[in-house]
Amino acid sequence: MAKEVAVPSSIKESPSEDANKESVIAHIDASPTNAVTSAEKRLLRKIDWRVLPIPIMLVGLSSIDRTNIASARVAGMATDLELTGNRYNVAVSVFFVFYALSELPSNLILRPIGVVPYLSFLILAWGTIAMCLGFVQNFVQLTVLRLLLGLFEGGLNPACVYLISSWYKRYETHRRIAIWYTLASTIAGFAGVISYGFSKMEAVGGLRGWRWIFIMPGLITILCVVPVYLFVSEFPEKARWLKPEELDLVRQRLREDRAEELDDKTTLRESLAPLKDWRIWAMSMLYFYPAAGYYALAFFMPSILSAFGFSVALSQILQTPPYILGAICSVATGYYADKIHKRSPFMLGHAIVTIVGFLLMGWGANTGGKLTGVFFSMTGIQCIIPTVFAFMSNNIVSVKARKVGIAMQIVVGAIGGITGSQIFRTKDAPGYRPGMYAAFALMAVFVINVAGVTEYFRRQNKKADEEGLIIDGVVGFRYTL
Repeated sequence: MAKEVAVPSSIKESPSEDANKESVIAHIDASPTNAVTSAEKRLLRKIDWRVLPIPIMLVGLSSIDRTNIASARVAGMATDLELTGNRYNVAVSVFFVFYALSELPSNLILRPIGVVPYLSFLILAWGTIAMCLGFVQNFVQLTVLRLLLGLFEGGLNPACVYLISSWYKRYETHRRIAIWYTLASTIAGFAGVISYGFSKMEAVGGLRGWRWIFIMPGLITILCVVPVYLFVSEFPEKARWLKPEELDLVRQRLREDRAEELDDKTTLRESLAPLKDWRIWAMSMLYFYPAAGYYALAFFMPSILSAFGFSVALSQILQTPPYILGAICSVATGYYADKIHKRSPFMLGHAIVTIVGFLLMGWGANTGGKLTGVFFSMTGIQCIIPTVFAFMSNNIVSVKARKVGIAMQIVVGAIGGITGSQIFRTKDAPGYRPGMYAAFALMAVFVINVAGVTEYFRRQNKKADEEGLIIDGVVGFRYTL
């Protein structure tokens, strides 16, 4: 725990603190700057190259393994497995049931087990299941394997966000999360092109082309256990690739930034206590809306593009460019947002871009206008999601609350995935107007949610500045707006 410091008795503690929690008053710099020493710059470069690449690769592969069902559908799977009515929507949405249930327990056991053994197990499990999807013979088998795929993929995203946020200071986090998420999404964006290539393996081994869309990425995922085991980074307190003086600098930087020790030990009851905090739930909900939009596009983009008049091949290939544009804009957003220490203006601005995109997709005057809408909506969503992750990470001080908050945020995002998988229905083709209305409404509520949370944080910061309010027991802490 952080050391206590003397504070004036007139200073008030935040009323949102758990009354049963031991009172600890710590101190951090209320006005963090972007200035870093040359030693810190060298350390950050070393951390970047060790911490980020493996999570980027894994999340990219997991996204391909969960969304390539969209390409398989238009490549013949729907006909072969008789996915009539809402069967495809069911097969898509069941993935998120165990996906959501596994996320919170995952983050609670990640640190005790260790990153290397835990992630190695996950990728072996979900890679095997992803490969087995290429051998299903009916709707029931497809649904069962999608359930299991969600179970083993569920722990990955919260583990990656928690791991990344554990290495960096608050205003270094957004750009790293943006790089991680958008590069992983860019890898996933090539799923259409990759799937088109695998679909051309028609009759190889006596199998339909759509089956290879599952088999090959699953096999690649399994093989990736080798670089994961060799190169993935542990948490700072377990890292063996840092020199002692470098680890000391990491500890010093994070203590000064968050007033928290790296290896804080807690009981299960203490770990779950943050779930009583309404702020955790309010910030978690911020991921629900863009997640619903993202998965609606990811699972149905080939079908939507086909409805716009593009061929099956072109519908798969055209999935990639929106992801690339989104990646560029998201990294730029993360860099600038960290520079000016702001989050909500970017969430609100990109929400407007997303809303415009869905309007163009539904009511564009021609195919070009509708395709422009796809670019706008995917770019806006890809910029929002890393910002939402950074917003949660920046505004939770303690390690134990942060790991629960991050996991809960992604649980809520999984529920958004279930919602998104039901937005665009086959019977609404070719215009998908009801889905466009739903997507528009979700982003409108997102704007209200962001505005409400930000206004509360602004008022608390004002009380801290003018009345001496202590936020979460840390003198000098201010919410990131």
